[in-house]
Amino acid sequence: MTDTSHAVERAALDWLVRINDPAFDAWDDWQAWLDQDPLNAAVYWRLATTEADLVDAMVAPSRRSGLRPAREARRRTSRMWLTAAAAVFAAALFGIGWYGLMRPQPWLVETAPGEQRALELADGTTIHVAGGTRLRLDRRTPRTVELESGRALFEVAHDDRRPFVVEVGEVAVTDLGTVFDITRLPDGARVTVSEGVVRVDLKGRAAILNAGDGVIIGNRGLEPRPVDPAAVDAWRDGRLVYDNERLAVVAVDLSIALGRPVSVAPELADRRISGSLSVSGAPDSVRRRLELSLDAGVTNNGAGWRIEPRAAP
Repeated sequence: MTDTSHAVERAALDWLVRINDPAFDAWDDWQAWLDQDPLNAAVYWRLATTEADLVDAMVAPSRRSGLRPAREARRRTSRMWLTAAAAVFAAALFGIGWYGLMRPQPWLVETAPGEQRALELADGTTIHVAGGTRLRLDRRTPRTVELESGRALFEVAHDDRRPFVVEVGEVAVTDLGTVFDITRLPDGARVTVSEGVVRVDLKGRAAILNAGDGVIIGNRGLEPRPVDPAAVDAWRDGRLVYDNERLAVVAVDLSIALGRPVSVAPELADRRISGSLSVSGAPDSVRRRLELSLDAGVTNNGAGWRIEPRAAP
C-alpha cells in the first residue's frame, strides 16, 4: 500500500467513525472530502459497504430451505453467534460502538421551487429531482428512499440481492430493473415506467408495471395509465405529456414544473387532458399557452395560478 492510499484509508476510517457519532453534523464537509478525489469516495464506500454487510448479516433471515426445523435452528444459532462475533470485532476495529453500527443516518435532499437536481448514489443509481421536492434517505439503508413531496425520476442500478425501494406515504415501489418516475399527489402517488419493471404495493394490493405502464394510486384505488416510455422524463425538458389524464393531476405537475401553486376549480378537476404542454418560457407566455391548450382560464390569485372555466364572451 502506498503512503497516499494509506493516508486516504486512515482519513476514510476517520470519517466513518465521526459519522457514527450521534452528534455528527458536518455533512457538507464530508461531501466535499468525497468530491475532492475519486480515490476518497472509493475507499470510504468500500469501508462503509463492509460495515453495512456485517450489519445485514446480523439481521438478514436465513434463505436456506429443505432443512429440518431443529437442524435449521441450530444452524441459525451458530451463524448468529459467528456473525455477532465478526460484527463486534469490526466495531472494535473501526473504533465505533454497537449503537453506531445500527443507528439511522438520515439524509434529506430538498430542491427549491423550479430547481432541478441530479443525485448520484454510491451504488450507481441516479435520481433526477424536480423542483419543490423532498427526498429522505438513510446512509445505513442506501437502497431505500422516501419521497415526501414533489417528483423524481429514478435510474436504478439493479441489484438482485438488494432491491431498491421508494416509499411514498403508504405506497412502496420496488425496482425490478428499471427507469421509473414517481410524483407525490395530495391523496397518493403516480408511478410511470420508462424501462424495465417495478412492483407497486399498497396495503396488501400489488401491481406489476412494465415499460409504458403507469398507475395513479389514491382514493380511487389503483388506476392504470398508459404512457409513452420516451416521454416519461419529458418534464426535465419543460414538457408535460398526457394521455387522458385528470386535470387535477395535471395541476400537481404544473405546480412542480412552474415552481408556484397551481389549483383547479372543482368543476374542472375531472376533465380529461391528452397531449403535450410546454411549461418553458416567461410566466405570462406559459399562462397564455395553458389557456389555449386546456381551453380554460388561468388566473393569478396572488398565492399562485388557478385553472377555471373560461369566461363567457
